[in-house]
Amino acid sequence: ELRFGSMTGARKGADLQRDPRFALHGPTFHPEEGKEGEWPGEAKIAGRAVPAGAVTADEGEEQGEAFVADITEVVVTGLDPDATKLVIESWTPERGLRTIERA
Repeated sequence: ELRFGSMTGARKGADLQRDPRFALHGPTFHPEEGKEGEWPGEAKIAGRAVPAGAVTADEGEEQGEAFVADITEVVVTGLDPDATKLVIESWTPERGLRTIERA
């Protein structure tokens, strides 16, 4: 279960209440030439943010709102062990896991 929050009055929470779609990306950068095998790859997770109630401080004061991710897609992009092919692994609830390799 993926959970995340938004502080009270923050734009993120208001945006997710208006349109619950989200995409969370890992760092994006290109492999360094000559060191392609060291590239860690990239990742993305997407879905809908489902409100999960208020977040409170120890004193009971409301500090924000929590969301649970209804995950609709996961994509991990990397290289094969020889660093000669791009490997894209993607998952959706409807299709399941699919792996594509590109030279």
